[in-house]
Amino acid sequence: MKANYLLLASLVFTVPSFAMAAETVNFSVKASQPSLADKTQPDSFVVSLTDKQVETNLRVECKSAQAGFITRQNQSCSVTGTGALINPSNGQKLQRAQYAGGLDVQQNGFADGAGISTNYLTLGKVPASTGSFGGNIMLKPEKISTGASALRDVLMKNFSKTQTGMIDKRVDTISFNNFTTPSAGLPSDKGCTWNGDMLYTYQTQSWFMNITAKCDTKSFVMKGNMPFTETPNVGSQHQYDLTLTLPSAEASTDEGVFAKPTGDNDLFAVADGISGQIIMKESNFVDTEVDGKMDKVASEINATGTLTGQNVPIELVRSFSQIIGILSRTFFGA
Repeated sequence: MKANYLLLASLVFTVPSFAMAAETVNFSVKASQPSLADKTQPDSFVVSLTDKQVETNLRVECKSAQAGFITRQNQSCSVTGTGALINPSNGQKLQRAQYAGGLDVQQNGFADGAGISTNYLTLGKVPASTGSFGGNIMLKPEKISTGASALRDVLMKNFSKTQTGMIDKRVDTISFNNFTTPSAGLPSDKGCTWNGDMLYTYQTQSWFMNITAKCDTKSFVMKGNMPFTETPNVGSQHQYDLTLTLPSAEASTDEGVFAKPTGDNDLFAVADGISGQIIMKESNFVDTEVDGKMDKVASEINATGTLTGQNVPIELVRSFSQIIGILSRTFFGA
């Protein structure tokens, strides 16, 4: 069964001008997919994202889930939820953001980010206002973007050098075109705008990413990979181990997407970017068809992890976490 879980690649601050403390987002998704047994039932994904400033709770509900990564048909996922700011003086959670709307994926893979709106409640001296996500994404389009095609070629070239036998050239792609996550509700948070491509390769059961982000006036480069593996000696559980790249000359080249350490010491060093591990506990298996073959697929998935940014701002880690949450069906759906 192909892994349809969280991808997280390395996030590298392009020009780190000063050291910042580690920034952490606690991440969880509870996926329930009754559509695997009954196609008329919607699937739901309950998302929780918490950092030192904000707690966001989202519910993503999607119609007609199908076996496989993303089907080429109109899909509709509603998004609702709230965001609370955490008072730094006493830890009190104060409601600030309300999310509504959703993503409608067209047959060509296009989805308009503006379909998700944000309402900000009055809090303290800050008045109420409105906002929305923006830009667009392409989810497994019939014709992949130029950037995705170039990244695919780099990956296949590398596979042909390092692996023997038949190379499975199938990939799934997500392309970002000025896809914007809005402020979480803090005046200092201006949101982040994303461009670039993510690829999932069948050959290695790994995600590879080559994307850029701009948060306020700062630009970031993101290249790396994340393989999906079974948790050793634990049944019905998989995991993603995040591999980071350093802001080196290699990280700025095509080879940077492979995120290879440069020496033994680097294996245990704290690298600029994001580190962490995502654990996915699976239950309630049902028989369903996957890639033309019958297989037992988990209809319930409980994914938990921590995304920790080193020398990158919390806004970047929070924004990336929001994207994973909004696209829960893509990363957690069967």
